Amino acid sequence: MTRSLSSRNSLSKNVRVAEPLKVIVYVKPSCTLCGPVIETIERVRREVDLSLEKVDISGDQALMSKYGHEIPVVLINGRKAFKGRVPEAQLRKRLLRARETEANEVEGLRVESLEALDEPPFVPPRPVAAFLVLLAIAAFGFFVATGFQEAGHGREKLTGALLKVAPRNDVPVSFNFEEITGRKVSLDSLRGKVVLVNFWATWCPPCIEEMPSMLRLAERMKAEPNFVMLAISADDSWKPVREYFTDKGKPPFEVLLDPSGAVAKQYGTTMFPETYVIVDGKITAFIEGPRDWDQWYADEYLRSLL
Repeated sequence: MTRSLSSRNSLSKNVRVAEPLKVIVYVKPSCTLCGPVIETIERVRREVDLSLEKVDISGDQALMSKYGHEIPVVLINGRKAFKGRVPEAQLRKRLLRARETEANEVEGLRVESLEALDEPPFVPPRPVAAFLVLLAIAAFGFFVATGFQEAGHGREKLTGALLKVAPRNDVPVSFNFEEITGRKVSLDSLRGKVVLVNFWATWCPPCIEEMPSMLRLAERMKAEPNFVMLAISADDSWKPVREYFTDKGKPPFEVLLDPSGAVAKQYGTTMFPETYVIVDGKITAFIEGPRDWDQWYADEYLRSLL
């Protein structure tokens, strides 16, 4: 009995109890939509475990400058989810999506805590060298048994796991958007290529945090003729997008505009940023949230698809 209780206590220390989703609503005194939005959240609160905080931003110049024209603004776990009206069904969907994301992150922490018990592996200074070392250690027997084609698939699975890629098998929504220079770019014209589609916005803090490493990734992948990156902004107009890239020069990928994120929603995007990988006209992978695209396995994952 003592041993059983001890084992149970040991297990309980490793289980993290899910905390309520943190919902923050930015409001100001002149807001006519704020009351109905708070009421909607309170109704959903009866079904979903969440904490609600109402923040009057009228005395904060920085927040007023950023969000004053969008009030009310709803943030879920620190990420902007709504501005203006909040449909109840959409709110439920995004709260459930946030809960799933939180659960996945908790699972990731468990895996990382186990990995932390191992000796840190030697990491060569260059991504290619790292790939060669992994290939030499892990894939020799694999090559003999299944051949080079299956080995390439194993490389994709390894680097995809490190990048936390979720497999998909969907037909992408077609689009024909204006590019930042004014020309049109259609998804159908890119058949036969590996297309990385990133939905983002200038008002999204995680997007802005992710963007510098995406710019560097595009520079490294420029030599790959069959690889295309599309950064599709959900901003309402070109003005904030052009201002963002003013001091960064011409971006090394196509920057497109999806006003208010209409097409992003058709893809299933509920929070920004989200990234989709399209191969041979099919969505084969999905990445929710920002990533550090400077990691060597980001390059190797994409090259394994080419």
